[in-house]
Order: sequence, then structure tokens, then C-alpha cells
Amino acid sequence: MGDRLDRLEGDGWRVLHCVPVRGLGPIDHLVIGPGGVFCVRTVAARRQRVVVGDLLIGVGRFEPRPEPRWIRRAASAAAGALGTQVGAALAVVDASRVDVAPTVRDIRVLEPATAPAALAAAPATLKPPDVEALFGLARDVRTWRGW
Repeated sequence: MGDRLDRLEGDGWRVLHCVPVRGLGPIDHLVIGPGGVFCVRTVAARRQRVVVGDLLIGVGRFEPRPEPRWIRRAASAAAGALGTQVGAALAVVDASRVDVAPTVRDIRVLEPATAPAALAAAPATLKPPDVEALFGLARDVRTWRGW
């Protein structure tokens, strides 16, 4: 998934991988660009059906996990650290099928083939200098110490 997101770099987007957030662990990917800032959590599906709900995500017959709650908390922490609105996204990799509950409106569900296009299609909210300023702030380890 990281390779796919890195392809956005030519379109004015910047991507950070494995951003450490105290108390939560690392954010898999932080994507900053004209369409805004997004925290992306990667979910490996291993050719199984994925069901995304408001609180849990189910992959195949495994025990459902609280990934939707986690990515909301991570996006909130990133918003506090960066001082801007941060969207939450789950990147589902290698799924045979993805079903998203209609009540899930605050989390983008991305698949590798369509992730770059889905993020690039977001309405422009940040100008290039803002993207670079946020990227510089996000790269600074001190930004994440209090979060």
C-alpha cells in the first residue's frame, strides 16, 4: 500500500510512513496533499471477505478487530498534533470482497488499485505551501511527542 500511496508524490501529495504516536503505536501512512491530510491504517485481507463496521472490522472468519475506532483516534491525535483537520482511512489490501456498512461515513475505505485516485479526487483544500508546511511539521519528531 505504501508504494501505491508514494505514487501520489508527483501530484502534489507528500507521504510519511510509520509515524509514531504515543499511546497508539505507529500510524501506517500519513498522506498530506491538496485534498487534505489523511491517516491511513493498512488491513491485510489475505484474499478473504472484509466487513467494515462503525466499531469493528471483520476479515474472513477471524475475530473482528477495532481498527475503525483505532483509526479515528489516530486521526484525532494527528489533528491535534498538526493543528488541522485529519481524515481517517482504512486501506484494505488483497481482499476478495469489501463490504462497508452504510453508517460508516467518516472513514474512507481504500483499496490499492483505487487508493491514489480516490485521494487525488478529494476536493482541494490545501495549497502547495500549506502541504509543504504540514509535511515539514509532520516530519519533525517533536510534533508527535505530546500525542
